[in-house]
Amino acid sequence: MLQLTLARDHLLCGYGTQMDPSRDLALSGQAGDGCRPQLFFGPSRDALHLLTRKLHAALIVRPHQLDDLEPRVWVLALPGGDPAVTALWREQTEALGQQLKPLVCYGQWQQSETRLESDADVYHQLLLPRAEALPAALKALRLRITAGIEADALREEWQLEGLPQDWSATLAYWFQPEIGASAEFQSSLFYEPARALAAYRGAVCFGLQAQIIGKGQSLPVAFADTGSLQHGLAATRWGEILRSTWARDEALGFGHQGQHPASKPWLALEPRGLLSLGAADALILWQVPTQGAFELQFRLTKNLQELTRALPALDWNRLRKIDQDWVKKQKSLPAGRSTKLQDLYARTLLTLKQMQDPEGGIIAAPEFHYELTHCGGYGYCWGRDAGFISFAMDVCGMHEESAYFYRYMERCQSEDGSFLHRHDMAGHLGASWGLLQPDETGSVLFGLWQHYRLAKQSQVVRDLQPMIQKAADWLAQAQHSFDPTLPIEGFDLWEEREGVHLYTVASMAAGLESACELFRAIEVKVPAQWTQRAAELRALCLSPRFVTKEKDSWTFARTLRRRVPAAFASRLEQMDRSVTRHRSEAGRQIFELDGDYVADISQLAISYPYDIADKKTARAQLEALVEGLYARLWRPGSGGIGRYEADHYRDGNPWILCTLWLSLAAAELGKTQIAKTTWQWVLDHMPAEGMLPEQIDPVTGKPSWVMPLTWSHAMFALALHQLPEEVIG
Repeated sequence: MLQLTLARDHLLCGYGTQMDPSRDLALSGQAGDGCRPQLFFGPSRDALHLLTRKLHAALIVRPHQLDDLEPRVWVLALPGGDPAVTALWREQTEALGQQLKPLVCYGQWQQSETRLESDADVYHQLLLPRAEALPAALKALRLRITAGIEADALREEWQLEGLPQDWSATLAYWFQPEIGASAEFQSSLFYEPARALAAYRGAVCFGLQAQIIGKGQSLPVAFADTGSLQHGLAATRWGEILRSTWARDEALGFGHQGQHPASKPWLALEPRGLLSLGAADALILWQVPTQGAFELQFRLTKNLQELTRALPALDWNRLRKIDQDWVKKQKSLPAGRSTKLQDLYARTLLTLKQMQDPEGGIIAAPEFHYELTHCGGYGYCWGRDAGFISFAMDVCGMHEESAYFYRYMERCQSEDGSFLHRHDMAGHLGASWGLLQPDETGSVLFGLWQHYRLAKQSQVVRDLQPMIQKAADWLAQAQHSFDPTLPIEGFDLWEEREGVHLYTVASMAAGLESACELFRAIEVKVPAQWTQRAAELRALCLSPRFVTKEKDSWTFARTLRRRVPAAFASRLEQMDRSVTRHRSEAGRQIFELDGDYVADISQLAISYPYDIADKKTARAQLEALVEGLYARLWRPGSGGIGRYEADHYRDGNPWILCTLWLSLAAAELGKTQIAKTTWQWVLDHMPAEGMLPEQIDPVTGKPSWVMPLTWSHAMFALALHQLPEEVIG
């Protein structure tokens, strides 16, 4: 699971634990070692622009003079490394330790403190060594790391503290490139002119360098090697490297080495190769200073030669100022918001900015689960999610970013005017499991109207007039395959069921009404078909087909004409439930359940944000909807609001965005207690980093699944601006 991200320009770095995301519920809340850089993306944010997700590092420390029967070398692994390589290095270290017991020992760094600054993408970690029988000489050992991104480089300042002066330290860093989200056709090498471990593919180069801070000098390279996995050497290579760290000492005498430290750090070991292709892993070792700080630079460049160009001297205040100046330009929170909320708001603003690609697209979250065994991936742009996100951007004053997003969406539009499932950052249709989701087209138009309403940027609307025309024409004409009284069927916003959904109809109505308003704003004639169809869809949302009253209580259908499998249809008929049969154009038999009445948080869309149901004439229905959803979706014991009744995804966890959705809708209707309870639950489950996950583990109260989720942050930003003072407190 990702825990935080750092991003600027074309580079995004995800920090995580390398924990198997399919096991995050079972492992949530357990004490861990902490997180380190786990994923690098560039030059775009989407899943197709992965640089690498396979990294591992360890610090090798050893005394200059050896006392017999005392350890001659300690391997201290950094947290968050690639699981396979972590296990391999540990296995070889411990095997060597058995041969030379107790002269070679293995340990790990454990995160003691961590802090992500609220108003700047600067991250601080304090790591302490954790190992059995740690020698007294290493008891005071500390590692402080400060990280940030500048000029398409993740820059990390490392400061070793407490290492005795008569000890030396070597940093080993391994990675396997996956430029273009593939381990195939890669090239990795030790690029000696830049003292860099590098990988390249096409117009993308990823390099790892190390420098002494304040001197502008590269750290002395002790060893470099590529292709160990490819050439079948991985099973012994790490052990050979460890042995070579004291080969000179054994030949000349450990006492002699203590008096005459080696001036040339290169190990007495022959590299297998300094250039490799294919599935090309690579390793580098640096001799690091035991006093003073050094810097690691993970750089995204266009070619190898750029790695020889030095970055500006590291200046954290300069990096901070970039973010702080940008945050100050955005809309301030209403007066009276606490310092804590101000800090959380700044972090949310920066997260929204991080998740926007340089080409304008907004990803749902950084991709983190490439095996796709438990989800379909997150590193794409959904028109629906981004409709909420851009709305939040405009409410927060991020008008430039919002406008850039809608110009990107023009590239994503289908020929018929609709916006299909999801797209990569170049605007290409992404892999899909629910291609047509009609609400996405409505969401884009609704969000663009909110942008004009709040930013008053008429030129954007004029430029996008053809996009608006095509999208609204499609919404006005899209009809159900078998029932002309209904709009077109498609997948719901959770992408799990097909039919005509209350949320979708509300989105389509809001999209058409928004298109009408946009054309009026630029003084273009509004087609009569748009206004007529918008009125029909608005009326449908509160018609008896969706809303009925039984025994003084209101019942809301989630879906009409829901498609079900044949076996399920038979079971429904046995329970005297009506199932309709049809044949598709291709001759495929289709079974439809007339009405699905499962309580679903998305039903709130008729009130918030689309405002389809009039809050005066339909107040009784809306109050019943809010109260019913709170009663049926509030998770017993843990609290929080789930997506819908009997949700099986990730065990039906409460979702941050669902809880905030109910809070916003309840507040608009004056249901203050529900709004306060749901709002407070979100505050109580805020991670320390200030980044919001998709879900919360109901047992531990810890984040579950992906974090940060951009939609969660969008809802949080909307809540901070739109919830009344009596709710915010």
